[in-house]
Amino acid sequence: MNRQARGRRVLLAMACLSLLPVLAAWGVFRFSPALAQHSYGQLLPAEPFAAAALPGWPRGVWSLVSVEPGTCDAACMARRFLLRQIRLAQGEAAARMVTVRLAGDAAASPASGLALSAPALASRLAHDGIFLVDPHGNQVLFYPDGSDPSRVINEINRVVQINNAL
Repeated sequence: MNRQARGRRVLLAMACLSLLPVLAAWGVFRFSPALAQHSYGQLLPAEPFAAAALPGWPRGVWSLVSVEPGTCDAACMARRFLLRQIRLAQGEAAARMVTVRLAGDAAASPASGLALSAPALASRLAHDGIFLVDPHGNQVLFYPDGSDPSRVINEINRVVQINNAL
């Protein structure tokens, strides 16, 4: 075998070895179902939350928002309880989070957290779940009533920790 043919084979082998990790990474990314992770909550379009322009809206903190169009029934009370539990379960990040209730009637019933009266907004927003709003006032996620509390807590914890700089 001559030197020129041997040199070509060595060059071809080096090229194949350098392409192998790239092709392996592409194959794992493309065909691995284990990497397909989806959000538990409904991911909302990246736009300002409708109520973030209200006077008294908390700035610089994560907001867990519940919309209460009228009187608070059993589902509303369960949602309020879940809001408190989600916030408390965040540990150190709980100081960076506040619960907000958008009341549809002028007289908001007393409860923990911030209560804002916004009848026009409360009628337009979904009132059967919880919104997560970032510190800049942008909507992030929506969790409908009946969502698994532990999965909601874990996902919100992960979102808040990943976005620690906000």
